[in-house]
Amino acid sequence: MTQHPARGTQHQEPGTEMNLKKTTAALSIAFLLSSCVSYNAFNNGQKAEKEKNWDEAVVQYERALEISPDNRRYQMEVQRARLEASRVHFEKGKTLRDAARQARGPEQFRLAQLASTELELTVRLDPTNQYAVVELSHALDLIQQIQQAAAQLVSIDEIKKRAQSAISKAQPPQLNPASNEPITLTFSHDTPVKDIYRALGNAFGINILFDQAVKDDRITIDLHEVTAQTALERVMQAANHFYKVLDEKTIIVVPDNPQARRDYEDLVIRTFYLSNGDAEQVTNVVRTMIEARNVFPLKALNAITIRDTADKVRIAEKIIEANDKAKAEVVVDVELVQLDLNKVRDMGLAIGIQKSSPQPFTVGADGKAANFNGGTLSDIARVVGSLNDIKNNVTFSIPTATYSLLKSIGSSELLANPELRISEGEKATLHIGQRIPVPVTTIQGYNPGGTGSTNPSLTAPYTSFQYQDVGIKVGIEPRVHHNREVTLKLTVEVSNQGPVVTFAGQDQPTFATRTIESTIRLKDGETNFLAGLIQSTKTEGNDKTPGLGDIPVIGRLFTKTRKEETRTDLVLTMTPHIIRIPDITEEDLAPMWVGTGTNLTFRGISPRIESQGSVGDPFANRNDQQFNAAVAGYQPVGDEPGNYIIPDKPPATQDRQPQPQAAPKPNPNQPPPEPEVKLDTTKSNNFAATSLSETSISEPDTAALRLAPRLAPQPSSISLSPGETKLWNIIGMDLDDLTVPELTFHFNPRAMDVTDIVFGPALVVDATAAPAIAIDREAGTIKVKPTNGKPLQFVSGGVVLSIRVHGGVIGETFLIIDNPDIRNRGGEQVVAAVAGGKAHVQ
Repeated sequence: MTQHPARGTQHQEPGTEMNLKKTTAALSIAFLLSSCVSYNAFNNGQKAEKEKNWDEAVVQYERALEISPDNRRYQMEVQRARLEASRVHFEKGKTLRDAARQARGPEQFRLAQLASTELELTVRLDPTNQYAVVELSHALDLIQQIQQAAAQLVSIDEIKKRAQSAISKAQPPQLNPASNEPITLTFSHDTPVKDIYRALGNAFGINILFDQAVKDDRITIDLHEVTAQTALERVMQAANHFYKVLDEKTIIVVPDNPQARRDYEDLVIRTFYLSNGDAEQVTNVVRTMIEARNVFPLKALNAITIRDTADKVRIAEKIIEANDKAKAEVVVDVELVQLDLNKVRDMGLAIGIQKSSPQPFTVGADGKAANFNGGTLSDIARVVGSLNDIKNNVTFSIPTATYSLLKSIGSSELLANPELRISEGEKATLHIGQRIPVPVTTIQGYNPGGTGSTNPSLTAPYTSFQYQDVGIKVGIEPRVHHNREVTLKLTVEVSNQGPVVTFAGQDQPTFATRTIESTIRLKDGETNFLAGLIQSTKTEGNDKTPGLGDIPVIGRLFTKTRKEETRTDLVLTMTPHIIRIPDITEEDLAPMWVGTGTNLTFRGISPRIESQGSVGDPFANRNDQQFNAAVAGYQPVGDEPGNYIIPDKPPATQDRQPQPQAAPKPNPNQPPPEPEVKLDTTKSNNFAATSLSETSISEPDTAALRLAPRLAPQPSSISLSPGETKLWNIIGMDLDDLTVPELTFHFNPRAMDVTDIVFGPALVVDATAAPAIAIDREAGTIKVKPTNGKPLQFVSGGVVLSIRVHGGVIGETFLIIDNPDIRNRGGEQVVAAVAGGKAHVQ
């Protein structure tokens, strides 16, 4: 009969039970091992915390927490360690960021990267630190700025070169004559200077304006094979004039005097940033050399700002470039050897006597001496009884004897080999030794109560200490010469502590000092050898036994002799090596011509006025024009109010018939008229004259021009304030029944703006077809053209136009009237005198 297990009874096989036991045991071992590992990690974290190594503490605590994630203590320690570590990294990050802002070059980039790393660790350890997040963004921005600056990094010298190039491109107006062929200019008799200017204008195609103050003086001049520039300058030097270039075809001639130069010379403001020189010293040099008042040093930027004429600013620029040189630097190899030798000999017999403190005793009863004079036997007994006290209180000792036999030799060596890098004019000091305190006692009053003012009648000593340098001190001040030699101003001081002396009950140290001051001049790499600083000290003493030491021959056995010899020898070598020297170029050594004492110019005694940036020949061709219209073919005429410009003589087929009123009446008080002058050319170019003389100038008769039709601004010169508006009238005279195809004006749009044009009574205006007005404010031109197909017609004289002008930037401009093609009823060209005007905006 088979028995079955009862229902609900669990049956386990022996193998299954064994597996269960193994699993339980393995889990128990694993738990124990994990507990050990977490405990060890926790202990390591505590050790790191004690050492303030918070990063390691975070690692260990997190390792312990990873093994035991439910351990509340581990969780708290992890949070605390992360906060402390984040604080440490945050402080490091801010320090590195501040250092990066102060640094430059590769060091700045390295510090910025380190700062960003520290701040990034701060944010990772404590994401709630918003301050760290902001600082991290600033650090990353700084890195980006450094990288962008590195991509576009240029030195200050490169920036200066670019600025100079930009100045060169922004050249002022430069003359562009029609011909640069040399001519011969001969006026052997006194000739009006304006006639000479006209001849030059015709010869070279230059329009010449005259200031109202120019006088038509007579001069004699003879020039051979001169160009346009040379001819103009020589004539102006002879006539005491100077000129200013208005555009590439026009100049204005002005009397050469201080007031005129102030009125016409352009002022320039420029700042020079010094890399090496001292701003105040260079400012004094510039102010003294060019007599400039408006020169100011900027200490914070080590810069100089100057406001003066273009010539003076260019002279100042050359002076600054010549003086802004890097200081020379020297590395001095110093080799110092100090040898000390000490010899001691101590020989002989020394008797030692032992001293003891005396003990008091009394003789006689009650400490009173016996009186033998008339005494009794009892008194004698008291004295004899006190002898026992003398025996007990008086001692005698036998002297000790020591025989010394000592001889010692000692030596020491001090070696130093520093390298000192010194800038020229600076002083470097080297000290090898020690500092010894020296007591200093002063007597001061004091207050016994401890409060309130001191009582001068009550004094007490107060002791303080001052430290004295002892050893070797070397001071070097170099000066580098331009021939690569070095002068060293040298100071060498060797000191040592001497014996101690007692003064007023206080021990005071003494010092022995040897000092050398010298100035030597060496070549680059030459070694100077300084030796002989020897100090030798000999000390000798004898200790004799009284009586026995004085016996001849035998007395030496009872005498102790001590000899001591000290010797100190110092050897010093110095070798200078030049590592930097001022970069002096040939241009710095070349002379610079700056004109005369009354007229400083950058180009010697040239009378030309140049604006800042005109680094080339003012007659050189250029692309940009100050006014967008070339005013060609002008010739000046004198003796008229204003600066009149006369066109070239028209071709023979268009010569107008002389008008009756143009014939001048003879005046006995006037000199005979000058002979007719003609332009003699030998080349196809009408302006390529090879010989120009009194009889070769071709122009209309001057007297006739005085009665010719005239067109000019009235007044010829006006003054405006920035933003001020005025009407400037264009006046015509003797224009009855004359016509012109159009009228064109030029002005500087920066200094003056034209807002409106009003027609005057001297110009015929058709109400149904008024003339068209075109104002180009960018180019600075005004054009008046007819709209009915007929030319503009004048009537009699008076106001032709009224131009409403508006002051702009402070400066000056010239209102120039283009050479109008004026004709009479018969269509013949009429020679007219046309003048320009000047406007000052101030």
